Amino acid sequence: MEKSLRKFDYFIIFTIIFSIKFLLFRYFIYKDLNLIKVLLTELSPFILLITIIEFCLNKNRLWIYSIINITLSGFLFSIVLYSSYFGTLPSYHDLTQLNQVGSVSGSIKLLIRPIHFLFFLDLIIILPLLIWKNKLFTERKTLNKVVLAIIFILSVTSILINLVQAKDEKIIDSSSFAYENGLIQYQIIEFYQGKNKEAAKTVQFTTEDVMALKGSTRISDTLEYFSVAKDRNLILIQIESMQNFLINLEINGVEVTPNINKLLGESIYFSNVYQQIGAGNTSDAEFLVNTSLYPAGKQATSKAYADKQFPSLPRVMKEYDYFTTTFHADYITYWNRQELYPSLGFDKFYDITYFGEEDVIGFGPSDEVLFDKTLEALVEMDENKQKFYAHVLSLTSHTPFEMPEDKVYIDLPEKYKDTLVGNYILSMNYTDKVLGDFIEGLKQEGIWDNSVIAIYGDHSGLHGRLLQEVDNKLMREILGYGYPIVDRFNIPFIIDIPGVTKGTKIDRLGGQIDIMPTLTNLLGISLENHIIFGQDLLNYENNLIGMRYYLSTGSYFDEDVLFLPTTSQRESRTYDLVTRQLTERKEDFNDKYKRMIQIYELSDDYLNSLPSK
Repeated sequence: MEKSLRKFDYFIIFTIIFSIKFLLFRYFIYKDLNLIKVLLTELSPFILLITIIEFCLNKNRLWIYSIINITLSGFLFSIVLYSSYFGTLPSYHDLTQLNQVGSVSGSIKLLIRPIHFLFFLDLIIILPLLIWKNKLFTERKTLNKVVLAIIFILSVTSILINLVQAKDEKIIDSSSFAYENGLIQYQIIEFYQGKNKEAAKTVQFTTEDVMALKGSTRISDTLEYFSVAKDRNLILIQIESMQNFLINLEINGVEVTPNINKLLGESIYFSNVYQQIGAGNTSDAEFLVNTSLYPAGKQATSKAYADKQFPSLPRVMKEYDYFTTTFHADYITYWNRQELYPSLGFDKFYDITYFGEEDVIGFGPSDEVLFDKTLEALVEMDENKQKFYAHVLSLTSHTPFEMPEDKVYIDLPEKYKDTLVGNYILSMNYTDKVLGDFIEGLKQEGIWDNSVIAIYGDHSGLHGRLLQEVDNKLMREILGYGYPIVDRFNIPFIIDIPGVTKGTKIDRLGGQIDIMPTLTNLLGISLENHIIFGQDLLNYENNLIGMRYYLSTGSYFDEDVLFLPTTSQRESRTYDLVTRQLTERKEDFNDKYKRMIQIYELSDDYLNSLPSK
């Protein structure tokens, strides 16, 4: 045994180990077991590193190799889990957001499968060798210097050729780019392009140009609902993880969201609206609804454009003498909000320092605390005869949806107990209950009748890959069909104008980017001099909206379908928005795909051209 082991050099052993690990990585991400592709795209940086080690060290190489091996194992393991959750590969940007990992850590644990630990299987062998190396290995001389020099030159040449060829290639889909160029070289090129951005282009386009790209059309010559809520307060409520299928859902005859359902009888309910967040998740939803611009995509917008001053809903409302404020029972530093809120132009923000740390559920004070203390602040504004715009962000219904027993208000059937779907329903029922209490408080304080109350979900709660077999079975029972991607991204958007709205359901396609122009129309606020990428859902149709995260870049929703372009992982797919199922439609979707990419580029150019704060 000892003699046979000595025949192998560390160089060969670890080259084989790294090759196997990258083969595993590409299988998990791409279902690809092409060893030649691994050798050509993935190994060059590591062979270069190994060569340097062989050149520079005569002793303790096994320790160095093992440290690299352990690091690589953890790195690839993490990327596979990240990709399973977010549907895309992380870039170096995501390393700047490690402080946000806690927000999804409970969910990511559900993604781990025993097969993923194959990344660490070799460590069972390598670690004992470290301890007993004198019995199994002897420190050998390094490989022949001439051989090492040749390998070094070939590795450097391979890397440089790849980088030179790909450095200016536009990265539309990160997974496809990494498939063709290698994971490490994708990170290098992403970093290079991020640090060598072109100077901001002079943006010369109008909102009408954007509307033309989308193919949007105005429904009539007169603006419906224009200024019907003039001078009213605006209370915009973002419900954490709320999906549209919860609306009017009953389990054993019990409503999950009775208070929201009650609102529908006196509201405008947009049932065909979809999330559009980027890597910033909840904070990107805040950005979207307050700017009607597309988020950065690969990086949280609050980080990517931290120095910018955004034309925004708070700023335009201040022109109409509104006091603008935001309420979120988390730390202001979370998702870099201490930069985001000044960029958006809010007059004041309330975070955990205002709400305190009582009645903590999950990541912060409960939604009961949030709504109670928000009401106190709104009453004070109202008593001062101050019109206000209040953006209120709930938190309790965040993954992993674990509720204390004293906060559980409905009794679910046994089959829902200890399931992700069951916990999700309980958390949403709790938030609906305290939201109902908040609404009653607004009425008792005389604020309700002089306000516009709008409610929307920030993003999905039940990620498809998080669901276990029992969860998928429950979702089939709830929906009457399998849990498709369309339902995952479908969020509610509800507007109540007491005394004006009568209970209207609108199935017109919309996204979070459309919330701002829809609300300003109701308030009689002009956006004539603003660049926006959304549209007033009450007065325009034939929409085209995109999502820069969770779906491959260029994916889009139009009035009929969700289109997902071809990637390195699978062929293009089309989902019917009515049946929610995959379709076999044969028409050419490439034109709208190209227009969607162009819309993203215009939004990016516009954001880059904005002045600093």
